[in-house]
Amino acid sequence: MALNLAQRRKSTEEDDIPMAPMIDCVFLLLIFFMVSAVMKAQPPFTITLPDSSTQHEFTRKKFNLFISSDGRISIDDQEMLTLEDMELFIAAHENQISTLIIKADKRAKHGVVIDVVERAKMRSSKTEGLEIAFAVSEED
Repeated sequence: MALNLAQRRKSTEEDDIPMAPMIDCVFLLLIFFMVSAVMKAQPPFTITLPDSSTQHEFTRKKFNLFISSDGRISIDDQEMLTLEDMELFIAAHENQISTLIIKADKRAKHGVVIDVVERAKMRSSKTEGLEIAFAVSEED
């Protein structure tokens, strides 16, 4: 009879589900999704995009060029002090930019936007030129 009690205790102890490996897996998945998530870089100034009746979808790009209403230029969260700085940045990262997405404020001066586009195209060494797209407001 004492032997049966010892066997019963062993069987109940062995039936427990080990939780440590499951917790390790959950933390590994959490770390994986945190590392692989794409963070959206905001410019150091606010942008109000113009409205449009047409819409084209572009895949998420690594670099977005922002133009504020007062003419300041930023590539993602890094503000460019001059147009020459912007040219050098685009030339240095040209192999990573397939389509340069320009997000210009709807009150930005037209001349500044044209200067940015022309200088970006001039710095491109691609034979077909740098592909440029303009972002518009996403609300309907």
